[in-house]
Parts: sequence; structure tokens; C-alpha cells
Amino acid sequence: MLVLLSALIFAVSCSDDEGEEVEAKKNCNSNVDCNRDSYCDLENPQQDIELGTLVYYCKKRQFCATQADCPIKWKCKISEGFCITDKEAAAVLCSSDTDCMDPYYPKCNLASGECEPAENGTDSGPEPSDPTDSGDTDTNDNDSADSETPDNNTDTADDHDNEPTSDPSLGKTIMTEDFEDGGSLWTRVPATEETHCWDIGIPLNGPEGAHGGANVAATALDGNYLANCKDLLYYNTSLSIPSDGKPEISFYAWVDIVGNGYSPYDYVEVIVKKSEDVWELTDTGVPLSADTPSALDALDNHKTKITKQLGTKYYKFTGDLSAFKGQSVDIGFRFTSDESDEAAGFYLDDITVSY
Repeated sequence: MLVLLSALIFAVSCSDDEGEEVEAKKNCNSNVDCNRDSYCDLENPQQDIELGTLVYYCKKRQFCATQADCPIKWKCKISEGFCITDKEAAAVLCSSDTDCMDPYYPKCNLASGECEPAENGTDSGPEPSDPTDSGDTDTNDNDSADSETPDNNTDTADDHDNEPTSDPSLGKTIMTEDFEDGGSLWTRVPATEETHCWDIGIPLNGPEGAHGGANVAATALDGNYLANCKDLLYYNTSLSIPSDGKPEISFYAWVDIVGNGYSPYDYVEVIVKKSEDVWELTDTGVPLSADTPSALDALDNHKTKITKQLGTKYYKFTGDLSAFKGQSVDIGFRFTSDESDEAAGFYLDDITVSY
């Protein structure tokens, strides 16, 4: 009987290890020691036979689509697709706009509890004040308005004229790319000879069409992307970023990539390096924003990786290049995938670098 009970305990123990915890099965003291889609199971210490002490292990999080899918004291991180603890939620979820500290994501979506970009048109407030001011001048004294209004208009015109005159190059486009020539200005660098994870041409899978024209650059044109990729697609010509203005890169992408915000398995990064540097030493993508339904629908929590499975339409992505003002830079897109779970991938079109 004792032997049977021991065998049963061993079988249950193996089942647990080979199930939820076999992916990590690493010691932890807090959630930061685990992958972001896992948590440190501090409620259930286990005996470490080798060390002879109690230890904690990382455990996979529970998947969810709404708050009702999570147990008590857990919240659903809807953009991530799994549950997080109340303590974690207090740091990343919001209940009002005052909880949103990131200036790029100042609005709280009460339905999802996540901060989002401001609605379009929030900068339109000052525009009506100009005609109102000039209207008041006309109403107060029509005779004086006849003489004063032209002066006021002249002053205003001078102010506006002076802005572009100080630097007439502001607001210009540095580079555009739609891949309609087959990507003649781009170079593909596979991580290994066995992988080939960038193609340029007509997409026959995923969106089955381009954002504009016929061609795109894609992780695969006619099927799911490959495993074990870390391939780079870069623009052959260095770009000079001016010292003034707000330099940025924008592009449209259709995204169906396996990953999540905390620990994306497969993802695309926008890589920007100084012309004298080497690609291999550029290990972090530039920060991005996405015109998707929710701020993190297609980005990881650091907003440097494009991941997750949207797969609905082309969305606009924008990257801030202010860190490279006054420098000559090279720009590329790097795709990384792990050994399993491939999807339709990443379809890139209509790139613009401007300031």
C-alpha cells in the first residue's frame, strides 16, 4: 500500500513538472525572476531534493479574455491574454486618466483597464481661437477693424512665415519605400544558411494584398514564417537625421505573430544604428506607437517589439528617432522567431522617414 501511494505521489509530481512547470522549472523569489507570461508561485513552496530546502518555482499564468476568466485576487490583462495579480494590476492597469503617466498613452480605457493614446483631434482646441479673436475685433469697431485687421493679419502671417523661414527644411520627407521595385534598395541578412525569413513581392498569404500597390516585404509571402529566425532586412543607404524637428519612421504592417506583451516568443523590431556601428551590436529596437484599437494590441510592454496575433488589417506604426538627431543612421527590420508555433507573420509596406 505504501509503495502504491509513493508511486501515485511520484506520478502526480511528474505530471505537474511535465505540465505547467516543465517549460521553466526554475527557482524564483519574485515574479521578475520568471518569464512575463509566468509568475512566481509563492503560495506553494516545494522541496528541493538536492538543496534540502523549500523553494518556489515559476508557473504559467492562466489565460483570459475578460475579468470573469480570472480567479479572485487576479485581474485579466486583456491585451496580454492572461491573468495578473492584484498587486501587478495596481502598477499597470488604470481606473481613470490620472493613472496613465505615459504622455503617449494618457487615456484610460475603462473597459480594458489599460492606458491608450489620446483620441484624434485633441490638438484641435486652439484652432477656433484665431477666428474668434479676429471676429471680436471686427464686431467691436468695424471702422477700426478695417485698418487694424490687416495689421493683425500681417503680424500673424509674419509669425507663420518666420517659422519655416528659420529652417525651411523642417517637415520634409527623408525616405519613402513601397517595395514596388522589388526592394532593390534593401538587403536581406539571414541569421543562418538554413533560414530565409524575409521575402519581397506579392503576398499570397496573410492579408493577401499590400497596403498600397502590389508588393510588400514579409516574413513569408506564401505561408507561415519559419522557426529559429533572427534575420535582418535593412535599407542600403544611410540617412542623415537633422538636428531640428521631430524625426520619426512610420510604416504600415499586417501582424499575425505568436507572442505576448510580457515575453514575446516571435517578434519584429525596428533597428536603427549609427552608420559607423555594426548591426550585430544593436540589440534593442526603437520605441514604437501603434494606431491599433488598444495601445498594446500589437506591441510588447516595452513598446519596442511588434508581436501578437492581430491579423485583421494594416495598422500604422510610428517610431521616434529623436535620439539620432544630427547623425547619419542605417535603418532595418529584424525578425526573431523561436523553435515552435509559427503563424502568418509580418507584412510591411509604405515606409516613411520624415522630420
